[in-house]
Formats: sequence, structure tokens, C-alpha cells
Amino acid sequence: MGAHLHALPADPAARSQVVRTTTNTTGLLGAYFAFHAWLSRICLMIAVVGTILIVAAVLYQIFGRYVLNDSPAWTEIFALVVILYVTCLAAAVGVRDGRHIGMDSLLNFAPERVRMAAEVIVYLGMIVFGLSMAWSGAELSIEMAPYINPGLPISQAWSYVPLAAGGVLIALFAVERIVAAVLKIKVIPSWH
Repeated sequence: MGAHLHALPADPAARSQVVRTTTNTTGLLGAYFAFHAWLSRICLMIAVVGTILIVAAVLYQIFGRYVLNDSPAWTEIFALVVILYVTCLAAAVGVRDGRHIGMDSLLNFAPERVRMAAEVIVYLGMIVFGLSMAWSGAELSIEMAPYINPGLPISQAWSYVPLAAGGVLIALFAVERIVAAVLKIKVIPSWH
């Protein structure tokens, strides 16, 4: 977790020339940013493994259908469930890394305080959205827990767990973006 932490120079003049980033911030705040970077990298790794599993399941389904003439029933459901995890985790990482779609052309001409206020408002909206998504996903998971997924012997709750997890992660990463914006710290993307 601390491999990317670098101390700022002791000389105040040299410190003012260094851009403060999430990787060179120290102390508790540095640990906070390092934890979020680690969590984001874990989400990306899970998303990459999930994508590989989806491709393997679809290829196996194609092989079963056209070569064995016996299409496996579980592969389509499996791919649909895994794609929910990939999508929700990758969306959360997109929030942390600032890769979500935005229209900032007018804000480029605005004063710095207006740009920061707009950024904070956007991330506050993301927090509300993420928490709503988490709440709804948790409710759906609880309601669907007794039902078994057709074609795959798992509870249908597993189809809604990624909404809850992704929503919590979106809210956490949006809070981190607000902290970084207010303190004028550049967030270094997880995958750089």
C-alpha cells in the first residue's frame, strides 16, 4: 500500500514547485489515499478476471453449440451475472480515476473557485447516486435471496450484490475526490 508514497521536500520553496498528488501525500491523509488506490486496483483486477471469465464462458457456449451440438445452459446466466460485477466495479473505479463522462468546456473559462464548486457538486451528486444504488441493491439482494437462478445453482441475490457493492464504492471514491479537490491534491489514477 505504501510503495507509491513519497515525502514532499523539506524546503518550502521546493515544496511549492512540487504538484501535490495522492501518491506523494504523507501521514493519515496519505494512508487514506493509498487505501483508496489499493481498493481501486483490487476492483480493476476483479473486473479484468471477470471479463476473462465472461469471454471463456461465451467461447465454451459457442464450442458446445457448434462443435458438441449441446449448448450448456449455465454459460449465458453466468456471463450475465459476472458482467454486473465487472460493470459496477469498473464504474466505481471510473469515479475515483475521474474517467466518467463530463462536459467541462464552459468550466475551463470559469474562475478556479467556480470550477472547484462545480466539481464538488458533481461528486456530491455521485455520493447520493451511489448510496441510492447501494440501498436499492441491498434491498433487492435480500428480497431475491430465497430464489434460485434458473440454469445456475446460485441465489438470485448474487445478481444484485454488485449494485450494493458498486454503490458503496462509488460513494467512497466520490468522497475521496471531494477531499482531493478541496485540498488541491491531484488524484493519480489507479492504473497508471
